[in-house]
Amino acid sequence: MIIYWILLIILLFLLFSWISSCFFGAPFQPSSNRALRNMIELSKVKKGQKVADLGSGDGKIVIEFAKRGAEAHGFEINLILVWISRMRIRRQGFQNKAFIHWKNFFKQNFSTFDIVTSFQFIYFMPGLEEKLQKELKKGAKVISNTWKFPYWKPKKRLGDVYLYIKE
Repeated sequence: MIIYWILLIILLFLLFSWISSCFFGAPFQPSSNRALRNMIELSKVKKGQKVADLGSGDGKIVIEFAKRGAEAHGFEINLILVWISRMRIRRQGFQNKAFIHWKNFFKQNFSTFDIVTSFQFIYFMPGLEEKLQKELKKGAKVISNTWKFPYWKPKKRLGDVYLYIKE
């Protein structure tokens, strides 16, 4: 009987995590390896730069930026994905370079970040564009996978990945 209750609690927790990510963010869809390579190339990341990945999912992008010497932060609202990301970071030994925050990125200030990456649905882009235009410092780069901002013009494009630079 106790096993039944434990399984029920786990299933409810999984359902809650999935529903909350659908209502408060985009459902998890990992970036392809090609898109990730394009994001890294467009960013021209340098050692010591501070990177944010919005909706960091399984932590793949955060880890790749940390491998290149950046201080990489992921912001994710799905607690299961936060846990998976943190485990992957620990397994690969990047605990001092890669950090996953269980947080809605709309409640985070990005003024200290040099690079921001995003793979959000189209309906998030207008609000995200406004937020980043207000908060980012001049010269900060925004890399968007697949979805474009409605008013901000990309400086460069590789495949379906867009580079924006705050002026």
